Parts: sequence; C-alpha cells; structure tokens
Amino acid sequence: MDLSSSLVGALRHCRRFRALKPGRSVHAQVVKLGLSDDVYFANNLISMYVGSSELGDAYKLFDGMPHKNLVTWGTMVSAYVNVGEPVVALRLYHGMLESGAETPNEFVYSAVLKACGLLGDLDLGRRLHSRISAAKMESDTVLMNSLINMYVRCGSVSDARSVFGEISPKTSVSWNTMIFGYCEEGLMDEALSLFHQMPGRNVVSWNSIVAGFADQGSLRALDYVHMMHHQGLELDGFTFSCALKTCGSLGLLAFGQQAHGYVVKSGLESSCYSASALVDMYSQCDELGDALRVFDQCTNFRLSDHETLALYNSILSGYVACGHNRAALKLLSEIYWSGVRMNSYTFSSGLKACFNLLDLGLTIQLHALVVTSGYELDYIVGSILVDLYAKHGNIQIALRLFDLLPQRDILAWSGLIVGCAKLGHDLFALSIFRDMMASGVYVDEFVISCIIKICSSLASIRNGKQVHALSVKSGYELEEVTVTSLIDMYSKCGDIEDGLKLFGSTLIKGTVCWTAIITGCAQNGRAVEAIGLFYEMLQTGQKPNEVTFLGVLAACRHAGLIEEAKIVFSSMGSAHGLIPHCEHYYCMVDLLGQFGHFEEAEKLISSMPFKPDKTIWCSLLEACASHGKTELVDGIAENLLAISPEDPSIYVMLSNVYATLGLWANLTKVRKSAKKLGTKEAGKSAALQLHYAPNSEVCLQMKKPDLGISNSALKIVN
Repeated sequence: MDLSSSLVGALRHCRRFRALKPGRSVHAQVVKLGLSDDVYFANNLISMYVGSSELGDAYKLFDGMPHKNLVTWGTMVSAYVNVGEPVVALRLYHGMLESGAETPNEFVYSAVLKACGLLGDLDLGRRLHSRISAAKMESDTVLMNSLINMYVRCGSVSDARSVFGEISPKTSVSWNTMIFGYCEEGLMDEALSLFHQMPGRNVVSWNSIVAGFADQGSLRALDYVHMMHHQGLELDGFTFSCALKTCGSLGLLAFGQQAHGYVVKSGLESSCYSASALVDMYSQCDELGDALRVFDQCTNFRLSDHETLALYNSILSGYVACGHNRAALKLLSEIYWSGVRMNSYTFSSGLKACFNLLDLGLTIQLHALVVTSGYELDYIVGSILVDLYAKHGNIQIALRLFDLLPQRDILAWSGLIVGCAKLGHDLFALSIFRDMMASGVYVDEFVISCIIKICSSLASIRNGKQVHALSVKSGYELEEVTVTSLIDMYSKCGDIEDGLKLFGSTLIKGTVCWTAIITGCAQNGRAVEAIGLFYEMLQTGQKPNEVTFLGVLAACRHAGLIEEAKIVFSSMGSAHGLIPHCEHYYCMVDLLGQFGHFEEAEKLISSMPFKPDKTIWCSLLEACASHGKTELVDGIAENLLAISPEDPSIYVMLSNVYATLGLWANLTKVRKSAKKLGTKEAGKSAALQLHYAPNSEVCLQMKKPDLGISNSALKIVN
C-alpha cells in the first residue's frame, strides 16, 4: 500500500471513529507532504472534519481550496443541512451554480431539497423539481423520495401525492413519507387509505398513523397502538410517546399508568423521549408529584445536553400547566445555572409563568435573559413577549418589540389588538387589524370576536358589518363566540332588527347567545320581546345565568313591569338555584322606587345577604326626590355617607335632593360638610407636593434577579 492510500485510509478511519486529534495529525502530515491542494485529499480531510462535527475547520479547508469538484460541494451542502443550518447549505448550493464548474447530481439535489423542507421554501423546491425533471433524474427513487419529503415539509400534500404517483417502484420510504404527510396535515382518512394499500407495513407506517391521531387528541391513537401490539410489532419510544400524549390530552390517567408500565417493561424508561412524554402526561393529568418522580429518576441517567433540556422543558411546562408558576421560574433559574443552553420552548414556558403571575419585574428580567441568549427575534418567543407587554398595558414596548420581529404570527397581532382595546385605543386597534389583514396572516374567530367588540364600543355599524362579512367569508359565522359578539354589536349600534335576524338564523343557540339577544332587546326598548325570548329560552331547555336575569330585569325596569320583575327575580333562587347579585337588587330597588313602592324597596334592601352599595342607596334617594318622600331622605343620607364619607359626588347629589325637596337646613349642613371635605382634599394635595422630590431617573422596585443576570434588563424597555 503506497503512502497516499495509507493517508486516505487513516482519514477515513478517524472519521468513522470521530477521532479528531489523530485526524489533525494526519492533516498536518498531508500539508507537510504538499498534498493539501489535491482535491482528493482535501475532500477526505473535509469529510473527516464533518464526521467529527467540526464544521468550522471543514469550511476553512473548503474555502481555501483552489479547485473544488462535485464531491466537495455535495459534502459541504449535506453537512450543513444535517446540522440544521439550511440557510448556509442553500448559500453553498447557489455558490456552486454560480461557479459553473459543476452540475448538481442526485446526491446534491437530495441535500438541497431537505434544506428547502427545513425552511418551508416551496418556491425554490418547485424550481428544483423543474431542474430535476429537465435533467431526466425521475428514475432515481431516492431523489424522488426526497422530493416527496420536501413537498410534505412545505405543506403541499397535493404536489407530494403527484410525485408519489409517478414513482415506480415505490419503496417503503415512499409510502411512509406520503402517509406521514397526510397525517401532518390532519388528513387521516387519506392517510388510512394509503396505509391499508401499502404492502409490507412496518413500525414507521404504524407510528405515523398513531402520531396523526395523537395530534388530533383522538382515542384511535390508542386503538392503533393496541393493534400494533397484537400483531407482534415492537413498540418503540416514539410509539409510547404518542400513546402517552393521547392519554395526557384526554386526561386518561389509568391508561397513562398502564403505558408507563409497558415503558418500564420494555426498558425504555431511560429514553429521554419516553421520560419527557411521561412527565407531560402526568402533568396534564394534574399528577405533578408523579411527574416530578419520573423527572428525578431521569437525572440519574447519562443524558446529553439536548436530552436534559427536553426533560427540563417537560417539567417546566408541567409546573405552568398545574399553576405552580413560581416553582416554574425557580426551575428556570436552575436550568440557567446548570449551563444547559435554553431554547424557545424553555423561554415560552417561563414567559407564560410571568404572564400568569402578572409580574412585570419578572417579565423584564426574563426578557433580558431572552436577549442575552439570542432569542429576542425568535417569532414564538417574540410573539409571547409582545402579547405579555400588551396585556401589562405597556403598548409602546409591545409595539417596539413587534416592529423588530422578522416574522409575526397571530399571537403577536392579536396581543397588540387586545392590549390596545383594553386601554381604550379602539381606533388604533382597528388600524392594527387592517395591517394584519393586509399582511396575509390567518385571522381566527378570537380576533374577529375582539374586533366586533371594538366596533360595539365605537358604535361603528359600518365597520361592524364589514367584520360580519369577513366572519362569513372565513367560515366563523356559526361559531357561538362570533354570533354572540355580532348580536351584541348590532344591539349597541341601535340596529336590533339585524341582531334579531342574525339570532333567528342561528341554528345552535347556547346560553350566551340567548343572553346577548335578551340584553340587546332590553337595551333597545324592546322589553316585551326580551321577556318573551326569556320564556322561549326556558322552553328550549337552556339554563339562564346571572347575566340573563340581569337583562330580563333591566327590560322590566325600563318598561315598568313590576309584577313581571318580581316573578323573574324570585325564580332566580327558587327555580334556577342562582343567587342574586347586587346588580339584580339594584334593578328591583330602582323599579320599585320609580313607582313609589318604598316599603317593598326597603324590605328588599333589608333582606339582602350583603350590605347595599352606593348605587342602590342613590337609586332610592332619586326616587324619594321624584315622589317627595322627605321622611326617608335622612336615613338614606346616613347610609350613603357611612359607605363613602369622602366621595364628593354624594355631597353634590344630596345637595340637589335637599334643594328639590326644599329641605334648606339640611342643604346648609351638607354644603358645610362638603367645604370641609374640599379643604381636607386640598391639604392632601399640598402635602403630596411638599414631600415629592423628583428623581433623576425612573426606577422599578425589583429584587436582585434570581436568574444571575444584571439589571441591564431595564435598558431593553428604554
């Protein structure tokens, strides 16, 4: 064997056993012998570095090569695809085309198609398909399988099926990739049809079907696992993970525990994926203690950083799902100090915990960690941050973060819209919605419902009707949340006729829908119709809630239907088991007071299971003024002043009532008391001015960050 063959053999041996140090020694020998510019030796060196996961060294060698052949380009493109860097892989591919020295072969095209799939670049994938067809490469089954996989990854199942139909002969990879594609899109009927046609189904085929049903939260996932077991197929970690996912999503703890037993029996308890699935299942079934036991057992196994993080993410998600938000943030701190690099899933769970706690200080600290970890532009983490700041009322920060995001999903858009609406910036929220529509982002029923409520607040019937048309076009016109919002919008805009038409055309009416139309009729002076709809609702078997009764009582109050109101009010507890709230008592007191039934009103107030509030006493006071009931005024005044002794509006109201009734002595006393209150309030303002010392900078009261990072987090929101 000559020296050249020995060196190449040594490099291949180093690649096989990932022996980097000896490989570098051989590299030095190649350079010493002046062979480094030889394409054959350079390709073997690149292959050795790629096999040792040293892409930096491989790229340096590649970049310095005076001559490159097809093997050189193919090795580098494939290497970057395999480490999850498709952008670099595509840049190398385009560099190869620009050089004009080599024409891509089947191996290069397979790697580039995989890169397109990872990026979801359907346009480039189709151009590659055209080049492959022009090069007459359709007979290469491996390449055609890569083409199917690319189309599947890009979400174009129809294109994938077209390629699948042209392949002859079809391999198990062809069948499995196509079945997987249908399952990914939720097209389980098509997936099953292909599955039953497939000759020689294997574990991969079965697992695809199981995973498809598991993603839909269907019990059929467990049925297919059962069939696999009975047919003698070996259930692997992926099978059990899907089964456990189904048990968790459906809350089937007993089945989940059985699956846990099979995992242990199969010797898969040390598998990271099985362990993560077990933690998720127990967490979703509210058995956090069992989830923690599985997690603690796994810490004794030798796991890679990637596997460790997967486990951490599972228990972190479990903490958040079970409402242990502070425990979740404590675990996040432990992950940080352990040195394991966090990913977008970790940060997403941590931010959800901050949201649940409504703690802006913790949000800012975690935001700082997101920035220092390089995830500030990740569209998932970035969208959650936008939503989080918007819900905290920090719209300016949310907008700044939103503008920085290279990709904006529905969470970021809806977070901004809801945040603006919550603060009363309705016109701005509508403007954001228009931008969202123009950007082509999918709009769901939640966003549409929110925009309809904004139209209600603005009493904008024109915009409301446009959104109604959009809901019909999007297929949400039958969703209860959308129908209810539309009825509410038409009612508040004074177009109760359209509200009634919409209600009449709705086939499935829930309690919320009935309540919306009853309240709408009450608000628009259609009291008789509101009461009629209430009784019609009861006949259909729908159960009214507290808001429904409030709408009916409001209708009675506006129409002066005292006897009807008494019947409805008494039926709340006797017939429906509901406890009247303060608002229900207010409607009754106001109605009785309007028509001079003061004794009944006083009896009702005294029978209340809680103390009457300001609105009830004010209602009775106004009724006294209208009916000249001077003997009741002083008692009501005492109750009002006992509730809110420093409320200026009460003094104003009492003054007006005393003046109306001609009680001048009482009026003088109230005015004196009001002057004293005014002097007291002025004193408070002066004291505030004397003690206020403006600081040079705005500070947030924050504890020392538990995450081991500095307070530079504040710079982010500056």
